[in-house]
Amino acid sequence: MRRIAEQHTPPLAASRRCVLHIMLALGVCFAFAPAAVAQDVVQQREYNVKAVSLYAFGRYVTWPETVYAGPTAPFIIGVLGGNPFGDALSRIASKKNLNGRPIQVRELTSPDEGANCHIVFVTRTVTQELETKVFQMYSGKPVLLVGETPGFAQRGGIINFYQTGANVRFELNPERGVESKLSLDAKLLSLGTKAQTAN
Repeated sequence: MRRIAEQHTPPLAASRRCVLHIMLALGVCFAFAPAAVAQDVVQQREYNVKAVSLYAFGRYVTWPETVYAGPTAPFIIGVLGGNPFGDALSRIASKKNLNGRPIQVRELTSPDEGANCHIVFVTRTVTQELETKVFQMYSGKPVLLVGETPGFAQRGGIINFYQTGANVRFELNPERGVESKLSLDAKLLSLGTKAQTAN
């Protein structure tokens, strides 16, 4: 019986190889999981900052009264190109207001759907063709166009987010704001940098 048992017992080397394979497999999992989680945390932090910034823009930009249907009409923030914010924007909308107006957040699938929005945030997933359509559609209209791709403010946007290390900053194109009949507060202008536009 002892000999039979010995024959069925895996050799020590094979056992070690088996353990090593398991450890390597676990090691790969542990190596990738924290990196993925860390990336998600960084991205969520980025969009938390951008969500708060969009709310702040609503406080430091003045729209013509004619853009509102009435004294209790909502302030509408549209997001074109998917929703990278998670529930960050909707949480702000549920707790805050802008100049006494409730805030609504709308996910837009086309520029046409943003006609009644006061802010339209154009995500980095939007194609160049669609972005051009946005600029053409909202040119001269009282809509604060905010983006997050290099050159957005130069191409036709009013505010553009960019990264400096781990920090989220923004640049502005005040001339576009004037063309859109929007008044940008001096404090907002002092917090952002002026976009370099072509002469």
